[in-house]
Amino acid sequence: MRHLMSSRAPRGSGRMRALLACRRFRAARGGIAAVEFAMVLPILLTIFVGLSEYAHAIDSWRKLTLLARTVSDMTAQGDTQNPISPALVTDILASSALVMRPLDPSTVKIVVSAMGVNLTGATLIPKVCSSVANANAVKRTVGIPTDLTVPAGFQGLGMRYVLTEVSMDYRPMIGSALVKLFGNTTGTVTLKASFPWPTRGGAKVAPNTYNEVILPDPDTKNAKPC
Repeated sequence: MRHLMSSRAPRGSGRMRALLACRRFRAARGGIAAVEFAMVLPILLTIFVGLSEYAHAIDSWRKLTLLARTVSDMTAQGDTQNPISPALVTDILASSALVMRPLDPSTVKIVVSAMGVNLTGATLIPKVCSSVANANAVKRTVGIPTDLTVPAGFQGLGMRYVLTEVSMDYRPMIGSALVKLFGNTTGTVTLKASFPWPTRGGAKVAPNTYNEVILPDPDTKNAKPC
């Protein structure tokens, strides 16, 4: 009888054990740091990847801007002849392979245009006097463009300058899937840059007092001064 009484659990002992277990669980601290780290890790990785991707994209855009400036500068110096010789233009456009290193220049589009402002009238409306492009791009049509205005610093009557426009498809190192998520099926982002440069070579074409360079064109009617 005494054995049976001792083996019988006291009333409320199960509830007490459950209560004690809850208190121990609430007071336990082991593993909390691991759980918190597991929750924060995806956010930290996202920030790290985002900063790395942003820095890489900025570096690519910087090189693209440097390329536009280099091409404009070299073209604006002109040649010993006017129009500039096709061989010299080819060499200038080929400079992209050097300026863009270590990036791949094969996808870069380059358009170089000799621009002019009329001797009379508005100084915000430019004219494409002649234009060339590399194999990846299409040159501008001679005439008044609808998508350009004369940059600040070049808004003078009769002003002549060279405008280089470059672009490239940038593929994020890691985030291409995210780019596709926003509707771009190729997973790339188009980076663009343009750079105007005052004409320093070429020759004066009366009655203008500014020198101008003329870019070569198989169609001779386009290889003429402004």
